[in-house]
Amino acid sequence: MDVGKSFFLVTDDGLIFEYICIESAWIWLRHESFTPMKGILSSYNGSLFMVDTHGSLLLRERRGKELTWRNYTALRRGQNIVGGQPWDGLPGQEKKVTNEDTLFFVSKTGRLMKLVVSLKKLKWKDCRNPPDAKVACILDQELFRKNIVFVIGRNGRLYQYNKVTDLWHEHYHSQHLVLSQSPGTIIRSSLKSLSGSLFMVSKEGGLVEYQWSSMYGWNWVEHGIPNRDVTLVGSPGPSFEGNQLFFIGSDGKVYLRYMDKKSWKWKDCGFPHVGNKLIEAHSQGGFQEEKVDCTDKDSASYLKKGQTNFGDLNIRCDSKVASTRPIQFSKGSVIFQLRDGRLAEIQLVEKREWVWSQIIGTPASLCSENYWSTEPYKLS
Repeated sequence: MDVGKSFFLVTDDGLIFEYICIESAWIWLRHESFTPMKGILSSYNGSLFMVDTHGSLLLRERRGKELTWRNYTALRRGQNIVGGQPWDGLPGQEKKVTNEDTLFFVSKTGRLMKLVVSLKKLKWKDCRNPPDAKVACILDQELFRKNIVFVIGRNGRLYQYNKVTDLWHEHYHSQHLVLSQSPGTIIRSSLKSLSGSLFMVSKEGGLVEYQWSSMYGWNWVEHGIPNRDVTLVGSPGPSFEGNQLFFIGSDGKVYLRYMDKKSWKWKDCGFPHVGNKLIEAHSQGGFQEEKVDCTDKDSASYLKKGQTNFGDLNIRCDSKVASTRPIQFSKGSVIFQLRDGRLAEIQLVEKREWVWSQIIGTPASLCSENYWSTEPYKLS
């Protein structure tokens, strides 16, 4: 609800928690709900859209000093929901409330649903689905192209929906390329330029780019995998600086895809490790001195006194990164979920080096016993 000052977590049991900064102290707060939650799908004007285990779209909003719930599936033409649009924004683009604001969701039946939210009109529209496929997920809503929503069908194909003409269009690609049914990330050179790329993950776990330029038009590019033993899992993103994207590998490590001298390169950022080493990355040697680095310093110089017995010494802890899509917490930081349910933050230092900065105990993890009041474990 407040960028950089709080974020929300939904546990496997459907409980809702908020990690919030109050008077310089970070604490966990629990939000009560009538039904178990499945996830958080979107934010708008300080409110959050969540979906419960029954598929009902619920709004968590602040009215005065109180937080209230509102069931949007119960509105006329409302449907049960399984997914929403990606959370990403564009660098330099401010989020403004306008008279034409709409949000898109995916129904359980595979249809694209538009919800008008401007001026609290609260009106649903069924945008249907492509003629030959049900909608699996929303790849991008209007960040790459105004009035265009890109989606991936359950058949692994790419489609777009035009808000103005109400028409569907398929973007053709070779039959061997099947896209995974997960959201994507976009990169644009600038807000004034139409050139840019949609980044997706294939069903086989490889990175796929769909780029557009004024000179060549649309073009598919397959970037492959970080190395022959690792595939990509989950969704790509978020992106930074117009030339950096994060990915999660099947080995539980974080990988950075970045542009260096007009050439794309992979960087192994490892995972936060509290124990003998902070980051387990590049076991065959150190990092090369390139534009963007990921730290691999020893944790002994990072941990505070009294913290050396924490973390991976506990058999309930697994600090490898889970496939849950990470979120951008601030202009230069990303929050990842670890396999043991804890959270970890990585920060961009001096626009050059990505450094694991802290591990946060959560109500979803058995690794942390006193997560309610314990400070995050600082790694830098």
